[in-house]
Amino acid sequence: SSMMQRAARDQPRRFDVAKRVLGEFAERRMTDEEGAADSVALFGFAKYTELLCPFTLDADSLLGVLDELEIETVKNLDGTGIGVALAASVDILKASEAKSRVIVLLTDGEETIDLVPPLQAAAAAAEEGIRIYTIFSGPKTVMRLSLDRGGRRAVPVNVGLLPDIAKVTGGRFFHAVDESELEDTYAAIEELERSERSSERFAEHYDLYPAWLRAALLLYGLAFLSRHTWARRIA
Repeated sequence: SSMMQRAARDQPRRFDVAKRVLGEFAERRMTDEEGAADSVALFGFAKYTELLCPFTLDADSLLGVLDELEIETVKNLDGTGIGVALAASVDILKASEAKSRVIVLLTDGEETIDLVPPLQAAAAAAEEGIRIYTIFSGPKTVMRLSLDRGGRRAVPVNVGLLPDIAKVTGGRFFHAVDESELEDTYAAIEELERSERSSERFAEHYDLYPAWLRAALLLYGLAFLSRHTWARRIA
């Protein structure tokens, strides 16, 4: 529910900004025929995690699911289950034979659901050779009431274990304050996870000389016959 927040009253919700930027990133990865088009899956998570779209190269399908996605408003289903989300993602990716297997985790909060420890899920990812890139979407400071100094003062936002999760798996942590920084973050991940595409090409070869050879043999035969018949020379 914290994703309902807006940078300003006339600005879109943090959730809507994240959906747009994520959708553009996924579409680029899935349709990059000249680079290395990727199969992409989409998970949504609050207290629990749901596989919203299985791995696919159909960008329209994933974008359609993403477009319908909304913020969890049921109180007892709300929360930030990072460990659960990572564990579910790792479980799906374990079955993949792809050379590069990546989880991009986007959240605006720290872990609040004590079901699967996030670092335990990260260790499981590292063991499978899966990299995790973590993104905290939100301000870098918040105003807090200072009892000792009086009044309010800016304090750093708690990003929880997100940097450690990324580090364990060889990934990177990003902090995106606004839409522009979120776009830059996904662009950076796109560059980091650019893999070479290899393809096999087949060419069919046709021999064109047989027709010409048959014509030449026919002419040679006619010449041979003519030398011994009507075109024979009399000495």
